[in-house]
Amino acid sequence: MKPGLYIVATPIGNLDDITIRGISVLKKSDIIFCENTKHSSKLFRHININPLYVEKYTDHDFDLKHNYIKQKIEQGKIISLISDAGSPLISDPGAKLIKYLFENNCHVESIPGPSSLTMAIQLCGFLNPNPFVFLGFLPKKIQQKKKIFENIISSNLIFFTTSSQLNKEIELLSELDSSANVVILNEMTKIYEKKIHFNLNNFRELLPMNLKGELVVCVEFNEVKHNKKFDDNTLLKDIEKYGKKNIYEIYSTKYKIKRNELYKRILSLKKN
Repeated sequence: MKPGLYIVATPIGNLDDITIRGISVLKKSDIIFCENTKHSSKLFRHININPLYVEKYTDHDFDLKHNYIKQKIEQGKIISLISDAGSPLISDPGAKLIKYLFENNCHVESIPGPSSLTMAIQLCGFLNPNPFVFLGFLPKKIQQKKKIFENIISSNLIFFTTSSQLNKEIELLSELDSSANVVILNEMTKIYEKKIHFNLNNFRELLPMNLKGELVVCVEFNEVKHNKKFDDNTLLKDIEKYGKKNIYEIYSTKYKIKRNELYKRILSLKKN
């Protein structure tokens, strides 16, 4: 093996889901960088390896460790980068390090394997020919989520989320297309793996969704609403739902209305 950095995919749940090549690279590594040393030690025990050195690496460690990693490669060392689960750099740390090593002519190689993104595309069963757009983790603010969804409504979506954010995001998707198909994947490759498939026209029957941990959500849009007009009752309900501070940004995106026009509309409602 050449000295360099090897990006090694690790299991996303079931610890048996690691390639023979991945195990071989980890065994030959002089240093393994991971997000959480305690978490990764379970995998090392399972595949029966005892690494020489295991160190933590997140994007917060870049300034401290990037030159150290480059020097080790120049000294002929084999270094592996793994994440807590799945293929590194997909909503995981490492991009700045890879760019730095490329710029310094260091060998960087990907060792492919498990990925929740690939698994989600295989299991969602969507039939329309639209391309998939992968969003990673969405921002936490509702209006920011909404703007992202509205900008890519002609595509099938895949995004990562958490149980605390899921219900808000389903509500937003329903406002865009109440007939969209949704697949939620949870505990992937584990014994209690869940695949929840539903249409947004009946999603309220499933709420609240008491799922734990990180989730993968697939969305197939059918009839996107291109609302250009709204009545006073809709405006009042949305002000109560999102608050006055957020309503300007939401409505400017959704209805293409100028801030001063919306302000006048709200003032007229107060007078009435």
